[in-house]
Amino acid sequence: MKTMKQRFQSILALSMLSVMMMTWMLAFGAPAASASVQSTGELNFSALSGKYEKDVLVVKGVFVNISNVKVNKVEKLKLTVKDAAGNELATREWDNDAFLTGLSLEPGQSQKWDVSFPGAVQGADLKSLDVTYQMTCATEKWDGRGEGVHIFIDNRKLNPEVAPFIKDGSMLVPLRSTLEALGAKVEWSPETQTVKATKGSDVMTFKIGQKSSTINGKAIQFGVPAQIVDGSSFIPLRDASEALNCDLFVGMHNAKSMTIVIVDKQ
Repeated sequence: MKTMKQRFQSILALSMLSVMMMTWMLAFGAPAASASVQSTGELNFSALSGKYEKDVLVVKGVFVNISNVKVNKVEKLKLTVKDAAGNELATREWDNDAFLTGLSLEPGQSQKWDVSFPGAVQGADLKSLDVTYQMTCATEKWDGRGEGVHIFIDNRKLNPEVAPFIKDGSMLVPLRSTLEALGAKVEWSPETQTVKATKGSDVMTFKIGQKSSTINGKAIQFGVPAQIVDGSSFIPLRDASEALNCDLFVGMHNAKSMTIVIVDKQ
């Protein structure tokens, strides 16, 4: 029989867990919030882009492990591709495919995969694709990397010089090191407190303390402004990632541990 004190402690622990999980969901959205990002509990597959090559639809996709187990191989896979309007364009199945059975991903790792769909519906608008899947994976227990927020950018672990934090529903991360890890060259104007981040042909500019930003001259809005806290500059992670043409995936393991994976769409 639990004492009154034990019951109170249990209720308090559950309440703290609920608050933490809700905070993370507000900061990133649930793992399945995006139509092309669906959590299996082990492995995700998401479409990054699509194009037609004659009568074949070629989808550039990515496997992402945001779980807390190691995936040793994908035994079976079925992909169904739909356009933004929900029209089915193609479907395909694999059973003990050589590439898939050789796929091994630790938590935080990702692997891009170009997959072709012969006989797909032609002429669809491929600016937005929805890929649903059924997947059977072989996994093994993973001891994890301990508590905290673990961020991976194209399979490289981000080790920020100061800890990320959540403010007003957005995860804020160190500005320069994160933008550089995303592949951008960072220029800082101390007179105007303006940042210019250049990644290939993409140019993002924003000012510390303001939500407004531009990407290639087009106005966008951050969820919260980039800001300076205790002498360090921070930027909202999702906003920066998506502005620089990356997808962001989130795995929430418990009240003290989460994995974030960022993948360049190129």
